Amino acid sequence: MSEPLDALLHPFAKSLLTPPAPGRGFLLRAHWGAGLHDIWRQGLVCLQSFKPDHDLLAQAGFTMVDRLSNEKFDLGLCLLTKHKAENLANIARAWAAVKPGGLIVCAGRVDTGAASVARQVEESVASVEMIAKYHCKVFWLERGGGSPAALAAWAAAGSQRCVPKTGFYAQPGLYSWDKIDRGSALLADNLPTDLGGRIADLGAGWGYLSAEVLRCCPSVSSLDLFEAEDLALAAARRNLDPIVGTTTVSYRWHDVRNGIGTKYFDAIIMNPPFHEGKDADASLGQRFIAAAADGLVLGGRLIMVANRQLPYELVLKRAFRRFHVVAETGLYKVIEAIR
Repeated sequence: MSEPLDALLHPFAKSLLTPPAPGRGFLLRAHWGAGLHDIWRQGLVCLQSFKPDHDLLAQAGFTMVDRLSNEKFDLGLCLLTKHKAENLANIARAWAAVKPGGLIVCAGRVDTGAASVARQVEESVASVEMIAKYHCKVFWLERGGGSPAALAAWAAAGSQRCVPKTGFYAQPGLYSWDKIDRGSALLADNLPTDLGGRIADLGAGWGYLSAEVLRCCPSVSSLDLFEAEDLALAAARRNLDPIVGTTTVSYRWHDVRNGIGTKYFDAIIMNPPFHEGKDADASLGQRFIAAAADGLVLGGRLIMVANRQLPYELVLKRAFRRFHVVAETGLYKVIEAIR
């Protein structure tokens, strides 16, 4: 069960609210769930920059767009994430896209702050109605005729910008958007400077490790960034384009769990994800390792960082001729494996 999605649809199932006419609604941060039956397939356009969720919706026949048209909608739906600034920015987007008198409906998990978002909307924008369902809060408000000042501030706070602490472009909602995470920093500190040829960065995020490759490894001829979050790729492009030099750089909106091709890359770097939603899931990293093994030429090198406690050694032993720990802290380990 997708709890936020089921909570979002609950007021409609109970006839508290009315679904939109065909093409008259939109869903931000959309993802697939069994509750999205035919009436929703006809009524919604969907926005989702995370590749796995995007593809599930597209395969189910939903209309996917990367931006909303200039027409005004009757209904705007928003699934809340764990990132408050991203949520408030999406509510500002929804307000701009819904016609006066239309409805904006939002839902998110209680334990990721949905009630706090609802309170801030009520304090700064318009009164809301709110109910609890499926460990979530779902709330809705009528789009008024004006544009409260808070909305512009929320939109700006959720946009891509240069982060002074890092010097890189990123935005709220991306992993470690406002700092360089300690695992990636450890990998960068132990990045072999003799990497050359065709390189891939799996789960590249906003491009920090790729930038380090370009800075430290002059023999790299091509660099392919694989990333499932399109907003992260947009930031990575902005971060890397000024420093690519003669290296051919490609930005691939791709779910690495589906593989990256076979026997092409001379080296791969990665800081693989290990969470699916709120829950740790070691199988994510294991699938990244399997994809890396398939993608490397014979003798190719994988340089990866991982939390110390994650059980990756068995899959590394099966997929690579040898591997060893290059560096280790109390929390992280950098591993080099040879295909």
